[in-house]
Parts: sequence; structure tokens; C-alpha cells
Amino acid sequence: MLTSEFKNTLIKAGQVLFIVLIAGLLLIWLNQSSLERFWQQKYHQDTPWSNMAGNATWDYGAHLNEGIQAAGSSFAYHASGQKAKEEKAAEALANQHSKLNFPHDYRVGLNFLNGYVYPAETLSVTFPELLKRPQARTNNTKVHFGTFTAKQNIPIVPKHIANIAKGDQVLFAGDSMMQGIAPHVKNMLLKKYNIDSINLSKQSTGLAYPRFFNWPQTIAKALNDNPNIKVLVVFLGPNDPWDMPPQAGYKYVKFKSEGWEQVYRERISDILSTARQHNVDVIWVGPPNMRKNTLSDGMKFLRSLYQSEVENHGEIYFSANDVLKYKNDTYSDYIGDESSTIKLRSGDGIHFSTKGQQAIAEKVFSLIHFEEEAKEPHETEQSTSS
Repeated sequence: MLTSEFKNTLIKAGQVLFIVLIAGLLLIWLNQSSLERFWQQKYHQDTPWSNMAGNATWDYGAHLNEGIQAAGSSFAYHASGQKAKEEKAAEALANQHSKLNFPHDYRVGLNFLNGYVYPAETLSVTFPELLKRPQARTNNTKVHFGTFTAKQNIPIVPKHIANIAKGDQVLFAGDSMMQGIAPHVKNMLLKKYNIDSINLSKQSTGLAYPRFFNWPQTIAKALNDNPNIKVLVVFLGPNDPWDMPPQAGYKYVKFKSEGWEQVYRERISDILSTARQHNVDVIWVGPPNMRKNTLSDGMKFLRSLYQSEVENHGEIYFSANDVLKYKNDTYSDYIGDESSTIKLRSGDGIHFSTKGQQAIAEKVFSLIHFEEEAKEPHETEQSTSS
């Protein structure tokens, strides 16, 4: 009797384990894309199932999951009534246009002599949106006059202060280091200048793993959606000093290699170029020295890339090392010149204490200049007479 019960229990346990195993494999099969992005960003290597890529049955799981998500988005789009609203607006616009009579074969549009200078796919904003914005500063501006092309060399003037005015906004982008600093700067801007801010900082993010989180695209969308943003503050680094997933193929790109540096510089430049297109000033904060030597050495390399790219674009750069008064490659939980015993770093040797966050936030805030509105003549006379 006991032997029979034991066998039954063993069979049931086996059945449960089998169901769990199948369910686990099914979840991996369906969510392989998101799991792959997480695995690469977390462990800096391919997933155990990476060799399955290319197999029709295996890839079907990713396609099926994408279809389910697309169907869910489409359902929400229709259920919210957004589609009906857009169709009604389109119908009203069509009725309005139908009242206009044009000659046969008449076409309305834009005609560019010698074509458009910059390919549309290289721009982070659409052409109609560009018409609303000031022309971006550039080193090499080409002006076309019929068949004659004149090339202007306009030097980029380095900025030392980021300017904002009433109604403008500040955008914060970065990892967990920015998550600690952005709220302090945001509070300062709101209290002193009544300036609104948008904080997009997200932990475990950087520029090396765009499939996990794509900062250039995220920033471009934020600037497109919020034309009042006039200052962008960026603080990244600790999540990036690793081998990088390849843009093509399967072999990881070695950290500090020529290929790695080239791709990383391009991503920094993408952010800076997008900001320039939108007439947005950039303040880029370089990461400080870290307690672990290998990580600190990686930060030193990244700082050199940030600084050179930011300065080449004429934007504002400073290193957190300057605020913490670190000399060379030294690390300290306190101020580098030993002038204070207030702890500025957290226990992990990476992040900052509240006092450290405030110190860097004050440096960022000092680089933002608020332009007061010019007073009317009668207001000036009244203030003088009083």
C-alpha cells in the first residue's frame, strides 16, 4: 500500500515538473527577444539559446509574440475610440479640401533644386517639424544655387552656459546616477525660476546596449514631443564598459577596441546632433572614479570619449571628478582634497550619498542661466520713481 502511494506521488511530482518545464520553455520561446536583450545587458554575453536563432520554428515564437503585442495595441487603439476620432477628423479635412477646385493634374508640394541636401533617414525630426525650428549650427553647411554649390565653413562656438527662459523645459537623461541627481536640480529650477523639467533617467541603461534601452531614440522622441525643451542634461557611464553586442553577426565587439570606440562615439554624436537640430543646449556630466579599479579604468576611458565629442559639438562638459576634487585616479568616499569629512559616495563605491548628489546637482544648476524677461519702459519708470 505504501509503495503504491509513493509511486503515485512520484508520478504526480514528475508530471508537475514536466508541466513546469514545458511552460518555462514556452515562455522563453515566446519572449526570446526581450529575454535576449536583458541577458546581454546583464551578463554581457550571448544567451544560452542564441544558437537557435535562424531556425524557422524557434524564430516563429518571437514573431508570434510580436503579433500578439501588435494585436493588443491595435485593440486598445480601437477600444479607446482614438481610431474613430482620427477617421472623423480625416473626413472633416477631406470635406474641407473637396471644396477647393484645382486645375486638372495640379499638384501641391515642395520642389528642391538638386534634391534635398540631407537624407530624410538621417534626421530625428520630420521636414515639416524642421521648418518650425531655427537652423542647426554645423561645421559644413552647403548652400545650393542652381548648379552651383557653395560650401560655408561656420565654426562652432563653444558654450559655457545653457540658457533657458520663462516657459522653457529641461530634460534629464541618464542611468541610476542621474536618478539621484535629477530630482535635486529639478527642485532648484522649479523653486527659483518656476521652470518645469522632464526626468527620463532609468537605471541599468547606457549607450552600449541599445536593444535593451535606446537613449538616442528616446531623447529624439522627447525633443520632438516637447518643443519647449531648451536644455538637455546627460549623465551615463557605469553600465557601458563591457564588450558590446555586434550590430551585425554574432561576435561581440571588445571594449576599448577601435570598432567599439567608433560605434560608441557615433551614439554620443547622435544625441548631440539631435539636440543641435532642436536648438537645445547640452550639459554632459562625466562619471567619476570608482572604488573598483577595473570599473574606474573604464570610466576614465568613457570620460575621454564624452569630453572630446561634447567639446567638438560646442556643448558643455564637466567631470564629476572636478566636483568631488579627485586627483588623477584616486577614489575617496569623501572630498578628494580631504577638506571635509562629509561622506559623498554610497557604500557600493559607484553612486553618491545625498550630499554627493546635491554637490553635483549644484554644479549642473550653476551652468544653467535663466534669462529674465525684458521689462516694459513704463514698468522701468515706475520702479525708478518708487
